[in-house]
Amino acid sequence: MQKRAQYSNNAFFDKSKVIIITGASSGIGKAVSLALVKYKPKLVLVARRKKKLLHTESLLKKHKIKTLSIVGDVRNRDDRMKIVDLILKTFGRIDVLINNAGVGKANLFLEQPEEEIDQLIETNILSLIKMTHAVVPIMEQQGEGNIINISSSLAMLPVYPFAVYCATKSAVKVFGDSVRQELKNYGISVSTVLPGPYKTEFNKISGLNDKLVNGSEVDKLARKIAQLITKPKNNLIRPKSFIPLLWITTRFSSFKEKITFQIAEQINRARLANLKKLELEKSLLKEKETEITVEVKTKI
Repeated sequence: MQKRAQYSNNAFFDKSKVIIITGASSGIGKAVSLALVKYKPKLVLVARRKKKLLHTESLLKKHKIKTLSIVGDVRNRDDRMKIVDLILKTFGRIDVLINNAGVGKANLFLEQPEEEIDQLIETNILSLIKMTHAVVPIMEQQGEGNIINISSSLAMLPVYPFAVYCATKSAVKVFGDSVRQELKNYGISVSTVLPGPYKTEFNKISGLNDKLVNGSEVDKLARKIAQLITKPKNNLIRPKSFIPLLWITTRFSSFKEKITFQIAEQINRARLANLKKLELEKSLLKEKETEITVEVKTKI
């Protein structure tokens, strides 16, 4: 294997960089796109939800950022090929891939539908690997590039209401660790981000009650992710308070069991609270529909 130029920690950001962000319509993806505004790169925003994606694009255009918004599902091979082809036709190169698209589902494994398991595996790990596989040859020809994969702190702190989700995020970290040395020979850096809880749509989509899950502001995390482009590092753990926590749990198994059990119990309470809330909302909606039906019949 021929060794090429190593990636640089140059603090100066090249404005010609073309950056892909998957899952850019909300949450971490949206926050990272806004954090990159000061660097004035060319941003490619990818997401399935068109309305939210165009909203992100409109925010960036206010700052005169060159953007290419692509409505697509990275789980779909044709969409992945379409994404790569459109970028090359528009900008001629791909410098950074931020694999952010992901989904979480809080569920007990014994109760989890097979289609939900498929969704987690296909979205969180299969599409990430395949999207990386699609852009790496382009970066290899360029002699440089950055891959930034969004994993989770739960990859290191696996908990039972998120068994399949934790498995996929662990796989994201292992994939990054495995491919890093190979790609470094071609000037391509691979960074893995392991975030703790943040204030995004994640809780709602995962089926958790926000009131029972504390989260940090996502803007600070987004700025740190943006910095990985100029100063790559193997792993980024945020918030900072999670660094000693993860360090201790990797060395003391008994402590890890206690911590993961406490986190699991908190998540499960948030899951049950959300189910109770949904049942109440469903019951109230049914009562309202009944009242409307009675009213119509009375008028008739």
